[in-house]
Amino acid sequence: MSTTREPLSTTYQRDGFLVTENLLPADFIATLRERITDIGAGRVPRFPQSDIEFEPTSDGGVSTTPRKINRCAENDSVFMSAACRNEVLDIVESLIGPDIKLFGSQCFMKPPGGVQKPYHQDSAYFTIEPLSLVTCWIALDDVTVENGCMWVIPGSHSDGIYDHSQPWEVAGRVDMQVPDDSIDRSREVPITLAAGSCSFHHSVLLHRSGPNQTDSHRRGLAIHYMSAASRWTHPTRVKPTYSLLRGQEHEGCV
Repeated sequence: MSTTREPLSTTYQRDGFLVTENLLPADFIATLRERITDIGAGRVPRFPQSDIEFEPTSDGGVSTTPRKINRCAENDSVFMSAACRNEVLDIVESLIGPDIKLFGSQCFMKPPGGVQKPYHQDSAYFTIEPLSLVTCWIALDDVTVENGCMWVIPGSHSDGIYDHSQPWEVAGRVDMQVPDDSIDRSREVPITLAAGSCSFHHSVLLHRSGPNQTDSHRRGLAIHYMSAASRWTHPTRVKPTYSLLRGQEHEGCV
């Protein structure tokens, strides 16, 4: 990762990620934290409970502690306002162009004792081409190594999609990860952030997060953006409707 001042797009193209310190104001971050609390407590009646996941227990069950809220922006105007922040969209535009759509959004709660997420690539799960989506990860709390920050392999976005063949069980379901023996951990670097800071990473970048070994939450909002010129490639599923956030539609695309 470069330590010199250079265009954000240059850093991103080389490393597959970049960090912007203190991008969003404290009062807005406080609003997002309050909204998360309200959703978890059931005080946002129209938010689908099916989009809330819970932490696994030590015996393989599921607790009542939320670990992830899916489709935040799609389901809630407060989170949609985060996806539409000009501070964020200006950076996204510099990375993928002026016509931007919302691919998806997730809030990661990472409560005390929250489990790790092993190495994976987002585009291994995304049926969108070209593979040039970008995720803005907004720190809602200070993010440290101890409370489970994200770790990345710089430059791995240039390697293409890795084999995701190693099972990983979490919260009662089996997910897939890149096999441990495929990862060169001597190359990995942590992304630590102050609340209000953001990281942006390419959808093919290898990344993971550690467990939360502290007594506080490590909350983060991940917003996935794609070009309006992208194409839906799933062979059987019906193409979802994606919201245009900036620029214009492209005929025949997503």
